[in-house]
Amino acid sequence: MSKGINNAQNKRTNRSLYDNEDGPAHILQTNDEDGTNKYKWENKFEKTWLVDIDEDEHGLKPSNQEERKTRNRRLKAADGQLGQDQRVRRGMQRHLCLILDLSKTLSNQDLKPSRYQVLLQNVELFIKEFFDQNPISQLSIIITKNSKAERISELSGNPLRHIQAMKDAIAMEGEPSIQNSLEVALSSLCYVPKYGSREVLFIFSSLTTCDPSSLHKTIQSLKNELIRVSFIHMAAELYICKYIAEQTNGTSKVILNEEHFNESLMLKCQPPPTIGKTEAALVEMGFPQQITSTVPSPCICHEKMKYSGYICPRCGVKSCELPTDCQICNLSLVSSPHLARSYHHLFQIPLFNEVNWKELNKNVTCIGCLSSSEKSILSLFFSCPRCEEIFCLDCDLFIHESLHNCPGCENKLQNTNNTNNNNNSNGKTNINGNEITNGNGFH
Repeated sequence: MSKGINNAQNKRTNRSLYDNEDGPAHILQTNDEDGTNKYKWENKFEKTWLVDIDEDEHGLKPSNQEERKTRNRRLKAADGQLGQDQRVRRGMQRHLCLILDLSKTLSNQDLKPSRYQVLLQNVELFIKEFFDQNPISQLSIIITKNSKAERISELSGNPLRHIQAMKDAIAMEGEPSIQNSLEVALSSLCYVPKYGSREVLFIFSSLTTCDPSSLHKTIQSLKNELIRVSFIHMAAELYICKYIAEQTNGTSKVILNEEHFNESLMLKCQPPPTIGKTEAALVEMGFPQQITSTVPSPCICHEKMKYSGYICPRCGVKSCELPTDCQICNLSLVSSPHLARSYHHLFQIPLFNEVNWKELNKNVTCIGCLSSSEKSILSLFFSCPRCEEIFCLDCDLFIHESLHNCPGCENKLQNTNNTNNNNNSNGKTNINGNEITNGNGFH
């Protein structure tokens, strides 16, 4: 009796499954053309040879993962331009103290080949990129180990000197000290002029800190001097580090891998917005010329006899490198290309808009490298909102990261200037005796 009841219930259940067309994908369907029962997911694989398959130039189907990677590259590059539509005041002269945690935790091999090697490689790249984008800024390196802090290079604009000092430092000893490191940085930045930004970048590798006293007094001193402190953690984040960054308007980040560590460092190359109300001030600068003589003379920076150098226009003292401050008259010595390259942070290029050329059903060509969408269906193209010229992804990243000028906008500006000059020359009048004619020769 119970067996008959179960069979009847199964028939009713199966009939409800067959009649329900809007159910899940595992429910059988009976409304097929051939009268057979099929699952919903089986309908997706009918006559697949009639479906158009997108292929690249090698006849292979592209991976969606590669497209996501290319999009992520551009999104990461755009992180440094957040708030570009707003009027943000930034400091052109930056004074940065780079603090390196050279404790015993650098021997860990969670980053390959080790934290120490990854730290040296990426910090060296950061120093070169920092002075490339901020040529009139200055940097100092401070190391912390054995619960102490030591300044291994003074504030200067020579990247080679900082890199060599970092490589000569002996690493992986004892515990770090956050308070001692910040006190050393505070002693250097408190004498910096108010018109220059004051920043501290702390690369922290440990999970502990050995401090002589409470950090609250140090934090208050940093706030009074308008010093911004940011942390990049090679291990887990500490609450005290996050608290210091929040109190000083800095940032605190934890790296995921070697690539993310490099990206986090490169984001610090762009000057941050100024803190508080900074009064505008006129800064005296000298633009010395490089002079090479047959007789060597001493330089003021190294106290060595050298044949070439830059002569201070105020006091006539020789310096080896630019930019720098004259040690006799304290005049800022820079070159005009350095000053021009510092302006691109103030007048940033807007982010380009992505062009969906697949929906437009037309091929587009990059005006920078002349690459076309016909070569690869994975290509991403972007349009400048000002000149509406088309650029590929590589050219877009190169423009926003290195060039800092849109070639399309510059080309149109040059064409406009040439047109105006031609119109002005055609409108000039020439006086020949008693006769006045215009540029076209008509009276």
